[in-house]
Amino acid sequence: MSDNNENVNDKKATAYRVGVVVLILLAVLTAGEYFIGSIATLWSWPLWGIAIIKAWFIIRDYMHLPKLFAQPEEEH
Repeated sequence: MSDNNENVNDKKATAYRVGVVVLILLAVLTAGEYFIGSIATLWSWPLWGIAIIKAWFIIRDYMHLPKLFAQPEEEH
């Protein structure tokens, strides 16, 4: 039983670390968007690229969209 609890705790710790790293990455990308937008107002393509990357991270890590399409045995 304790092995199961350790496994669950390891999964939670890993998920927490990934969440924090993604949060920091999103903050850095947002700051980059701000500086690009304030310095070079005509650079819309890099801003679109950064926005798409941020959306991908949010969907993958915070919305858990891949879990909707996973088989039940893959979720555990």
